[in-house]
Amino acid sequence: MPGTFFGLEIGRRGLQYSRRALDITSHNLANANTEGYSRQEAVAVTTDPFTRPEIDSSASPGQFGTGVTSSMIRRIRDEYMDPLVRKTNTYRYYWEDQINVFGRVEACFAEPASTGIQDQLTEFFKGWMNLNNNPQDPGVKASVAEMGVQLASMMTYTYKQLTDVQENVLKTSGSPPAVAVAGGQLADQVERINELLVKIEDITEKIIQVYRVGQQPNDLLDRRDLYLDELARFGPLEVTQNTVGGLPTGEIRISFFGQQVMDFADPTDPVFTPASFSLQINDHGSADPADWHVELHEAALGLVADLTAQCGDTGTGGSLLGLEKSRQDIIRFKDTLDDMAVNLRDKIAAKNLTPPPAGVPDFFLGSLAGGDFGVNSAIVSDPSVMDGTKAGMIADIRNENMDAARPYTLEKCYGMLVADVGNKARTVDGMAANQQAVQEQMYNLRESVSGVSVDEELTRMVQFQYGFQASARVITMMDDLINEIINRLKPL
Repeated sequence: MPGTFFGLEIGRRGLQYSRRALDITSHNLANANTEGYSRQEAVAVTTDPFTRPEIDSSASPGQFGTGVTSSMIRRIRDEYMDPLVRKTNTYRYYWEDQINVFGRVEACFAEPASTGIQDQLTEFFKGWMNLNNNPQDPGVKASVAEMGVQLASMMTYTYKQLTDVQENVLKTSGSPPAVAVAGGQLADQVERINELLVKIEDITEKIIQVYRVGQQPNDLLDRRDLYLDELARFGPLEVTQNTVGGLPTGEIRISFFGQQVMDFADPTDPVFTPASFSLQINDHGSADPADWHVELHEAALGLVADLTAQCGDTGTGGSLLGLEKSRQDIIRFKDTLDDMAVNLRDKIAAKNLTPPPAGVPDFFLGSLAGGDFGVNSAIVSDPSVMDGTKAGMIADIRNENMDAARPYTLEKCYGMLVADVGNKARTVDGMAANQQAVQEQMYNLRESVSGVSVDEELTRMVQFQYGFQASARVITMMDDLINEIINRLKPL
């Protein structure tokens, strides 16, 4: 049977386990507020008993326990919650990243305000009514010309502001067939995606190495999961863990927008190269930017996603699609504003305001899209060239429908545009709040398992402290017994 020194070994093992458990508890407390951290614990198991039942083993009434050890440092994590949290991230940020965009779009329309386009348009037509009442009054003609300048300036300014917001989302350079991405939030997000993939690739290699030597890379796994959570905000992400015999190897497969972009479990690719994404503009042979599509490409895979074609799919989600959807809405808002300007220009020109020999055929020239919309410089320099007898017909444009396809007036068109912008902003804000609530609920459910409770850890710390003291007391007691045997026991 075991000798007296047997108790010393049991006490030593108890000390070692309690000390390790205290170290892990301290690590948990230190990282209680660390984003992405999963609490850890030392798994206690009994060591092999004495003796093993073999042919030549000594006979005894039963096996003697030999103490305790920690079989592993376990990471407390509900891995079934990770895909759900990442999916809610994808849905949330489709709407979340549109909030700031539409906030800036709303700011472009100073409505309701006395200096907005709506008020300027109303005053413009009132000016023509005044001119109809005083067709030869040079002062009234000058006033009408000035009102036209103010209206054109306000529409141009609003159009340019919308363009600035659009380019903040995605800026392009060049012309077909050599249109390129020159910057913007979308380009920045693709750059961040590439950075995350490089980090995931690097940390996965370290995780695999740790698993191969039989250890548990808990903190590395936390860091990789944090990167994966962030990657999921940009687009639909699927992560598959590789296992051998039911045990994890650290190898993963990653699919982004349905395309596999990382596979550490592929034995034919021992030297892994991270995926490299880029944005490309497909102009479809058109000079009209409204026809251009923004596409997500990968260096080896080619086309991964047509963001423009898919941006309306809220079921796919992700901030890449969300930002592109907001950009497409801005283009639509700009087109409506430009249509108003061109329609007003053409309707006034159709009234033949200044026939020959005056030689000033149009009141407005150019378009907002062309960047040259404004009052004819000949009229600005000499308003008297206008034919005041036509003022009544121009004032009546206020009550005319834009055309057969658009059976509403210019003022009604602008009111619908402002309402559309406001409704979009409210919809985005409401959907973002809803998805944020869902995402936070999923996150809290995951945190209820893997998060650190300071109160619980302090309780466990006291528990392990007493365990350490008890083991130390066992060693002290065994030391006294051995001292009694060696130094005080007298021979018979």
